[in-house]
Amino acid sequence: MAIQIYSQKSNAWRDAYNPLRGMTLPKLLSLLDAGERGQYADLQWLYHYMERSDAMVFSVMQRRRAALLSCDWDIKQVSAPQHDGSYSGVDAVLAEEQAAVLREAYDRIENLRDAVAFLFSGFFRGYAHMEKHYSASGMIQRLEAVEQWFWVRDGMYGAWEYNQNAVSGRKRGVPIEAADFVILDNVPLNRLLSMQYLGRTLTLRDWDSFLEVYGIPSVFLVGPPNTPEAKEDEYQRIAEQLIADGRGYLPYGSDIKYVNGGGNAPPFKDRIEYLDRQITLVATGGLLTMLAEAGSGTLAGNAHSETFMQIARGDALAVSEVFQKHLDVPLLAEFFPGEPILAYFEFAPSASEQSSRVVDDALKLAKAGVRMDVEVLSEKTGYGLERRDRDEE
Repeated sequence: MAIQIYSQKSNAWRDAYNPLRGMTLPKLLSLLDAGERGQYADLQWLYHYMERSDAMVFSVMQRRRAALLSCDWDIKQVSAPQHDGSYSGVDAVLAEEQAAVLREAYDRIENLRDAVAFLFSGFFRGYAHMEKHYSASGMIQRLEAVEQWFWVRDGMYGAWEYNQNAVSGRKRGVPIEAADFVILDNVPLNRLLSMQYLGRTLTLRDWDSFLEVYGIPSVFLVGPPNTPEAKEDEYQRIAEQLIADGRGYLPYGSDIKYVNGGGNAPPFKDRIEYLDRQITLVATGGLLTMLAEAGSGTLAGNAHSETFMQIARGDALAVSEVFQKHLDVPLLAEFFPGEPILAYFEFAPSASEQSSRVVDDALKLAKAGVRMDVEVLSEKTGYGLERRDRDEE
């Protein structure tokens, strides 16, 4: 089934609907419950607005997306070591031919980076669908995004169906051919973030209301004891002059009182900082540099950096598996029917960083008396390596 991608942009009624207006906890819970039933239109529209409206949510998403998009992609060949440590069990010619087919196929995709960026949104929204668009030669030319609010399923684990007009509350849609799509299915981080977002938004609103009343403290002039009524109007004028320019004369015995909102340390800032940490922990697995605890040093920074890199590698691995399942397998089955799959797409952190880690591990193992196999080391680092005889040293 061919979906008319560009007709999706004509749903003007959603363009004029901001789901953040009047959002309350019962309304949010209702949308989340609908999502558990497979009714995603309104929930995904909320996620879309939330991601663009909250500074913390936007920041953590941008950081993870940037880490993924900075990765390199490559076509790798399967290595199957035998019991004696050799690699003779792999048909090298077939592996090279399959790798060439995959490399050409991925090179032909015009918007591969954009496709990866949209697939990344599935980590936060729970899923992402890219429709395969073919050129006249029959090769995939583009992967077009189908926004999340156009999807519905029967229950939590039903088959994906197309909700053409993004109708709210729809339980069933138009069945699709899964082979026409690249699909990422994931636990939605936004389910957790939406609760933190609502708490953060309500706290900011209350803080703004507090500042409107107490941001500039109300000032009251307490007149001297036994002030006659005839003097009250005069003292009122004096008080207004004092408030206007901040200095002047008060009669003996007068006093100034400020309304400070019942305390000098309202809890709003602490609440916001707590919610910021929750958002960051959910989305990045650690505290961002801007949220680092006071006094945290290099060890804490390195630990957070390593945690974040683990998440980035996990994102790259998940996207790689999506491409392997939805692009590599059907493509190789078409060109090499009945043959084992000996090549695959890999999306991984930059070779320089990954290679340095592998080389460092190899050196540590060598010092411990353990030698890493040259073929394995070459595959992991991407470097062309060969053993050097001792007489060459």
